[in-house]
Amino acid sequence: MDIEEKNAREEVQELLERCTRCGLCKELCPVFLVLREEDKSPRAHAILLSNKQFSDIIWQCTLCRACEERCPFKLEICKAIKKARQVTNLRGRENSEMKKIIKKMNLGDNPYS
Repeated sequence: MDIEEKNAREEVQELLERCTRCGLCKELCPVFLVLREEDKSPRAHAILLSNKQFSDIIWQCTLCRACEERCPFKLEICKAIKKARQVTNLRGRENSEMKKIIKKMNLGDNPYS
């Protein structure tokens, strides 16, 4: 593990260390409201990331920050998810769609076309 990955992992832990797993973040999450699956909720993301489990589930977050608005501790959950995505990218484990987007961005093209 290189220093950049180590630092990103530590930042994720710091961002989520005050999470009490209360679940209030789920109330406004558009992904959870549509799918109604606990493993896709912000709380599940916080638990997985707190346990140092950087899985593909982090790519299902829309980064809308609704969970942060509802969090009683104002945790920066989306910032933690972005850092977790960085960790998976550094390890070469980004999903295929992200690989396409990153390639287009590196070429200066529209990443969504």
